[in-house]
Amino acid sequence: MMRIQAACLHLQCRFAICLIFVLSIGLMSGCATRVAPPRQLSEPVSVFLLDHGHHSSLVLPGENGGLVRYSYGDWRYYALGQTDLFTGFKALFRKTPGALGRRELPGPQTAANVRSLIRIGIEQLFELHAEASDASRLRDDLDNLFNAGLASRVYNAKMDLDFVPHPEPYTLWHNSNLMVTRWLGVLGFDVQEERPIGSNWSVVGDRSTHR
Repeated sequence: MMRIQAACLHLQCRFAICLIFVLSIGLMSGCATRVAPPRQLSEPVSVFLLDHGHHSSLVLPGENGGLVRYSYGDWRYYALGQTDLFTGFKALFRKTPGALGRRELPGPQTAANVRSLIRIGIEQLFELHAEASDASRLRDDLDNLFNAGLASRVYNAKMDLDFVPHPEPYTLWHNSNLMVTRWLGVLGFDVQEERPIGSNWSVVGDRSTHR
C-alpha cells in the first residue's frame, strides 16, 4: 500500500512538473524582441542571428573568411545533453551553471552557407549588418572567455558545439535569448526587449531570410 501511495505521489509530482514546464515554454512565445541595426556603418560585415525555436545563437565573421557560432545555455541540459524533465525544470527555475558554446565554421560568410552548416533546426535566420570593428571586438571577447574555460571543455555532437563554463548562471530569465540581445548590443543594435524569455525576433530595417 505504501509503495502504491509513493508511486502515485511520484506520478503527481511528475505531472505537476510537466505542467509547469509546458506553461513555461508557452511563456517563451510572448512579445517579439525588436532589433534595429546601426544606422551608419563605415565597414559593414554580415552577422547572423539564428532562431532555433526556443533558443537563439549568433554567428560572427571569423578570421580569413570563416565564421564562428556562439551560443549560451545551461551546462547540464545544453552542454552535457542531460535533457530529462527534472534537469530542464532546474535549468528554468533555479540558478544553474551556465555554458558558452562555440564552433568554427568554414566560409563563405553567407546566409546560405550558414544554413547548410548548422546541424540543428533553424526556424528563422536573420542576416544583419554590423561594424567590422565591433564584430571583431565581440568575437575576441567571447574567444577570451571561451579560452579561459578550455580545461573544462566538452563537445556536444547533437548541438555540434564545444562548450566551456560561463561565469554567469542560467535561469529562465537569464537564457540564450537574453545573452544574444547583449551581444547584439555590443554590435550597436538597438534591442527594445531587455529581458526576452522566448526567441521571438522582429528585425527592423535589415535583410532577413526565413526557412
